Amino acid sequence: MEHNSLSLEYDRNLIIRILEDINMRYIILFLYIIRNDLFRDLKDPKIIESYNRVLALDEIYKGNIITFWEKEFTNIAIDLGLFKNIRSIREFEQKDQDLIIKFGENTITVEGDTISVPADTLHLMITKKFKFLTKRNFNIALTQLKGVRCEYNGMIHPFIYQIGEEDYTLSDDLYYILDQFGNIYQAMKIENTIEVFYEKIKEISDKLIEFIAIFDLALNSKQAIKKINQAIEENKDIIEQLKEENISLSDKFEYENLDKSKPIFKDWHSRLIQLLQFRYRIDNIEQEVIKLRNYYSGSEKKYNYLDYIEKVSFNEDDIVNNIRNDLLEARNKLIDINDIIKKLNKKEIKLLNLDYERYLIESS
Repeated sequence: MEHNSLSLEYDRNLIIRILEDINMRYIILFLYIIRNDLFRDLKDPKIIESYNRVLALDEIYKGNIITFWEKEFTNIAIDLGLFKNIRSIREFEQKDQDLIIKFGENTITVEGDTISVPADTLHLMITKKFKFLTKRNFNIALTQLKGVRCEYNGMIHPFIYQIGEEDYTLSDDLYYILDQFGNIYQAMKIENTIEVFYEKIKEISDKLIEFIAIFDLALNSKQAIKKINQAIEENKDIIEQLKEENISLSDKFEYENLDKSKPIFKDWHSRLIQLLQFRYRIDNIEQEVIKLRNYYSGSEKKYNYLDYIEKVSFNEDDIVNNIRNDLLEARNKLIDINDIIKKLNKKEIKLLNLDYERYLIESS
């Protein structure tokens, strides 16, 4: 059989390799979702008619959207970020019907059997969910996807096509290949949920590191963290363990002769130990979420992205329920930490340290 167009038989490894590139992956997936989930592969003329009818209006109000669009279409459009001034379905529902909906200067257009997505619109949609994708990497990925070299015979396979100067559409060959693997929209939403949760963990972790550094920068060294975690696991006095392990700490930790019943010492010491224990717990939660990320990415990933889509779509090995349960468990562990951390600030921690240092000087 002569191999001229993109096919799963010859190009499976090529497609997997392209999807492993996170810059190119989301361009492909979002173009697929726009065509498949938003516009239902152009198989329902009423959807196209109602979409174009709204775009033809001089001013588009929320009431117009409710009148002309199906609720599911509206929900997907909002989730993708088609409206520039609406961030969520909940926000849309709370607005009055006379709210003017903004689509931006350029937006998705449908002409005949072609869906055209402006580059800027596509980039904004992707970064609404996956913030890492810089405009530079996005533009490079667009160029690469327009001409992917076949691993079988060296010919060029366009994964996407450029229309005019700024618009793009997914190739039919790739669309129908991806369509065999199941619910890509669901797979991406699960991935996004994991990634958003992971970013929240990193945010809290960074804040903890910042707070701990106010007590002593040495407490954030790799060696110190290792010994601190060991002390927590063995239920030992953390500071004494660090001293025994010859971890160099500032003079403020030489408090053997202080009156430890004083409120200032108790407040300072208890806050420090609390933050160190929180960091230990956050690190463990992060490792749990990294295991979830390994379903689809990372050096220890379990599945290539095509297999990940397929397994999630058909809940093979109970993967969806396992991810949901693990995320819920991790979230519950994070809640009590976050409830305390979000109330703290650097100024408060610095004042606590200054008060303690003043007490230390006066006592000596």
